[in-house]
Amino acid sequence: MSEQAKNKVRKLWQMDDLFHNTSRYPHKQNVPRTDRLAAILRDGIVAPAACTDGSVCSDLNLTVQGSTVPYDSIVFLHRYGEPSWLYTISQPGHFTVFVDPAFPVMTPQDLEPHWVKLSQDEVYVQDRVPPDRLIALVVNEADAQAVLTEFQAELERLALPLYLYNGTVLWPT
Repeated sequence: MSEQAKNKVRKLWQMDDLFHNTSRYPHKQNVPRTDRLAAILRDGIVAPAACTDGSVCSDLNLTVQGSTVPYDSIVFLHRYGEPSWLYTISQPGHFTVFVDPAFPVMTPQDLEPHWVKLSQDEVYVQDRVPPDRLIALVVNEADAQAVLTEFQAELERLALPLYLYNGTVLWPT
């Protein structure tokens, strides 16, 4: 399986790359302390409304009215471009997963004229991005060894390369 992962190794942070940033654990109080990295490697990136056990929640406090598409039914991704530099900043406890650029996404224009856009580079997926459509996992250097040790079997199963934010490949080697 590491041979498949080696074939997926690529340069990160390229124009039009699809990616999702999050923290390993929720910041909100009084929500399940779900390991988001473990959940994403197991189930993919899941919208809160598509999660039946309540373990997927946003760290944002948003109430959106008047939209025909519920915000909690959408997975928020970024399409890398000039405004995306902010997401290349790394901090311990946070990670990025890159999604196959061929995976179909929706734009704000696809949703409706009154869609509330939170970020200039955001695009969306209804319900979930399956784990087999993930193409890279990027972690902070402080978390790298622990993530590699804990998730090596999952990385191998998914043939998912592991990187540092600067593009250094940690696995496969």
